[in-house]
Amino acid sequence: MLEAIARVTVWLALGEALMRLGLVPVPGPVTGLVLLYLDLVWHKTLPDDLGRLADRMLALFGLLFVPAGVGVVAHADVLQAEFLPIVAAVIGGTVVTLLATVATLVLAHSWARRRKRTDAGGLGEADLRA
Repeated sequence: MLEAIARVTVWLALGEALMRLGLVPVPGPVTGLVLLYLDLVWHKTLPDDLGRLADRMLALFGLLFVPAGVGVVAHADVLQAEFLPIVAAVIGGTVVTLLATVATLVLAHSWARRRKRTDAGGLGEADLRA
């Protein structure tokens, strides 16, 4: 188990270092997670200890909701007074996110279709058979 903790910590530290040095434009934990994934792909195995560590950490994730719950209880009066703007912001943010995702998907699909046509030399199927 100690080896799994060390492995995760090393990749997290390296990700943080790369981010702070300005070598990657994404947060350190994300970079560390990608590096850990690449390490696992390289070794083509998931160590049992790392799997057990992940299971234990996932079991503790519920603790992350405690501060949010305390904040809701502590600021219930503000939430009640500002209920409509909060709901509007949540719904508006969700709609904007969905629209941006759809636009990105449509754009990526059109690029893929255009690239496929370019790779084929712009010829149709009938031209390729001849």
